[in-house]
Amino acid sequence: MRYAVEYQGVGGRVGLIIFSATDINAAQMYMEELAIRGHERVWNLNELTEGTIGELFRLYPRIANVTVRGDVTSKGLTTEREDKKVD
Repeated sequence: MRYAVEYQGVGGRVGLIIFSATDINAAQMYMEELAIRGHERVWNLNELTEGTIGELFRLYPRIANVTVRGDVTSKGLTTEREDKKVD
């Protein structure tokens, strides 16, 4: 099964983790492990049934509303990675 969970890191960074687990209990154990390993806060666990971007936007509207600030996303954007080219 696929799950997603929101997290807040030590520096205030907020994000979304998508992962697989055998059942809801295993997913909750993974959440607890994230908290033990340094995430300040882990919340909003959901099972992903569709596996679509639309489902993520619906389940996590706060994350979907994040805007691009400055040049953050432009680093390393290419249409084809140089190290993966095959002649």
